[in-house]
Amino acid sequence: MKKLTLLIALLLMFTGFHVYSSVKTTIDRDSNFVVFNKSKNIEEVKIRKSKKSGAVLYITVGVPQKTASNNNVTAIGISGKSESEELRNKKGPIFDHIEVLNGGYDDIKVDKLNSSQNVYTIEKVNFPLRLKVKSGNEQVEFELKEVGKWNVEINYKK
Repeated sequence: MKKLTLLIALLLMFTGFHVYSSVKTTIDRDSNFVVFNKSKNIEEVKIRKSKKSGAVLYITVGVPQKTASNNNVTAIGISGKSESEELRNKKGPIFDHIEVLNGGYDDIKVDKLNSSQNVYTIEKVNFPLRLKVKSGNEQVEFELKEVGKWNVEINYKK
């Protein structure tokens, strides 16, 4: 009887561990995409598909900036942003490594969106596309399951 109880306890522990580990590895799931994991300094990963057709992926990475109205007015009524040269030249995180786990793409380019974010444009994507992207110690792994124009926002903690 003790052996049967021990066997049942071990079976329940193993089954419970398996369920916990599978929940832990999948962060966000939709019928069209899956976010498998993200590192601790990434606050959120937002994925949206537009209604337009195509095979393009836009990945925005960095700390989102709040847009605020500027009330700097000069004597002649001209307003403008007062931003330091250092801030204007600053760029957001750059991917050190993009690992294609499934699918592929033909072309990629990176542009500065603002001082804390960059945007990657990936064209001629072969779906389903599964990527693991790394920037320093931060990483995200996700999969896009169907053809379309996709927007992925990888927002770092502030």
